[in-house]
Amino acid sequence: MEARQRYEAWLQDPMVDGDTKDELRNLANHPGEIEDRFFKWLGFGTGGLRGKLGAGSNRMNIYTVRLVTQALANYLKDQGKAEGGVAIAHDSRRMSKEFTEAAASVLVANGIGVHIFPEVAPTPLLSYAVRYCKASAGIVVTASHNPPAYNGYKVYNEHGNQMLTDEALSISSQMGKLGLDSVVVEPNPKENPLWQWLGEEVIQAYYRELLEIAPQIGNTGSLRVLYTPLHGTGGRFVPEILHMAGFKQLSTVEQQLMPDGNFPTVEYPNPEDPSAFKLAFTQAGGEPCDLIIATDPDADRMGVAVDQGGKWVLLNGNQVGVLLTDFLLAHLEPEQLGRSVIIKTIVTTDMVRSIAKKYGAEVRDTLTGFKYIGALMDRLPAENKEFVFGFEESYGYLAGTAVRDKDAVLASLLIAQVAAFYQGKGLTLVDRLEELLAEYGYYLQDLVSYSFATSLEAERSREFIRQLQTEPITMIGPERVVEILNYGTSIHLDLRTQEESVILLPKEGVLQWITEGGSKVTLRPSGTEPKMKLYLEVRGEDRLEAQEKLLAIKETFHDLVRSGLEA
Repeated sequence: MEARQRYEAWLQDPMVDGDTKDELRNLANHPGEIEDRFFKWLGFGTGGLRGKLGAGSNRMNIYTVRLVTQALANYLKDQGKAEGGVAIAHDSRRMSKEFTEAAASVLVANGIGVHIFPEVAPTPLLSYAVRYCKASAGIVVTASHNPPAYNGYKVYNEHGNQMLTDEALSISSQMGKLGLDSVVVEPNPKENPLWQWLGEEVIQAYYRELLEIAPQIGNTGSLRVLYTPLHGTGGRFVPEILHMAGFKQLSTVEQQLMPDGNFPTVEYPNPEDPSAFKLAFTQAGGEPCDLIIATDPDADRMGVAVDQGGKWVLLNGNQVGVLLTDFLLAHLEPEQLGRSVIIKTIVTTDMVRSIAKKYGAEVRDTLTGFKYIGALMDRLPAENKEFVFGFEESYGYLAGTAVRDKDAVLASLLIAQVAAFYQGKGLTLVDRLEELLAEYGYYLQDLVSYSFATSLEAERSREFIRQLQTEPITMIGPERVVEILNYGTSIHLDLRTQEESVILLPKEGVLQWITEGGSKVTLRPSGTEPKMKLYLEVRGEDRLEAQEKLLAIKETFHDLVRSGLEA
């Protein structure tokens, strides 16, 4: 159906409410906007749904939410998994509560029970609740750290893990068969016995498990922590878990404490963005503290800044992951270390390999996306292995097995513990990181994003990637390439021996080069947008050598990309 036809159908559909129709009528003389809103249904992928709020089939609204929920209901019934019901949580974004109720009304109408958090709740708490309630699936209404104009809808399986590719494709296939007239809706869902509110006992059980995961240390009372949830869901949960763990000197950025989907004090509510710390830095100027912690709107990502001699130093995701890996392994019993596993993504720092080797632990790689870490966790017990910690460079961390997704509530507790532990030894997190770099080698990382403004540029980028696959790079700057990993074909080529081996991971269009000097370069094209990302990591004997290596490799690859796009 063409966009204009779908637009007219919505205007005529008795199921579409008057306010939505009024919004659509205002678009009558804006054909470009109609095309953008109606050229397709908002797609469901492994990340669920995510899009701008507004009327239309390609927007987040109660109708797209109902449609995907009907697809989920059909999938659960087809799989014989509907009996456990669905746990549902939402973040602080605009329309999140309305979308939660829209989803629940469809599930109840399909005879599927719902377990619902009445107030905003972090994404990791939803993952925990799926397992706690023995639910068949979970839904969290969130667009994570996207700008205010967006919202989204993520689906979890019965393990509390984000849906994997096959599961997501099944739901997407169901969704493709449906129209608005296919959706059944319970008009008074809260009065239906299938609607169950989740109470305080779930939250307290979650807290207890997090406190059991975190190592027991002393000296927590003297660390001064300033926390901001960036108007998201962490405002209750992070302070409470820190207080329970004995952190007494805790302050919050009051202007950002209350949930607010407009995110009025930040342009981009993402702890990866240094500007998100601006208000916290200002407050710390008049209220001295040792550590600033920030979490994103659904409290699955965590960022940290350290007071280093009166100057604030922001740690990146790899650096925090290295600190937490070292800390957690150092606090395990000797008999645990031999079966301990650290899981990271293929673009995340390899520095943890040396750390794990020292302790006798193992490191495993997964594709980018925490769902792969969650899935691998569940396969370890059959090997008599124990998951200790998983992380990705984009500020996502998880320890223990209570949750199957990145958890900023737990990560906030852990990084505060590490800071307190080393404060007792007269060190900051930056000091400890420098000790680790001195011991294991100086690792530096960078990330470069390439966006393609025209379809010609996008096509040239695809041709460039095909060329890289057929004509292997043997030098990157001054460094000789010794390994090429093509995750799209699952082939690992060792250039030293010309031997090929199979990469035992799901296929994904990613190319990776490892150099003789231990540098790692990864090219990851977007599957949905005209973009590609270049992940860089180098290892040097000191900071200067590492910086020189990083600059040389970055410039070389930039020249490669530029020549490829101009070819």
